[in-house]
Amino acid sequence: MYFKKILVFVLLSPLLFFSSQDFQNVSELFQPETDQGRTEYRVVVKIIGDEWRVVLEGDNSKSDVTLRRGDRIRWVVEGSSASFAFPDTRIFGHETREVRAGNPLVMAVSANSPTGTFAYTVFVHESMTYARGQSPPRIIIRN
Repeated sequence: MYFKKILVFVLLSPLLFFSSQDFQNVSELFQPETDQGRTEYRVVVKIIGDEWRVVLEGDNSKSDVTLRRGDRIRWVVEGSSASFAFPDTRIFGHETREVRAGNPLVMAVSANSPTGTFAYTVFVHESMTYARGQSPPRIIIRN
């Protein structure tokens, strides 16, 4: 009887292992890009209609990003250089940053960042105007 239990366990173990791997891969398809427990969100600054907008990659109706300490944001400005201004240096460790057209600006939320909702600005150099988000674009930090 003991031998049968071991035989059944040995035969069914690979089935359990492979089925759990399949479910893990399916759930990863619907997650933002992660690296060692950190999530990276992608935001694009581009012209929509006749105005510069800050939007989430793949969703032109949203610009607010909700993240945790250690998560990253990757901004890409299409067609112009831009200057970013953040309200609190504790969020990213910088108050302002500049990025050239097409180059990404990648910043991680500091471990010392306060929680809350923070509006930031993106000044587009080509048109000498501020990009609009969900009026204005915001970073929401939760922990």
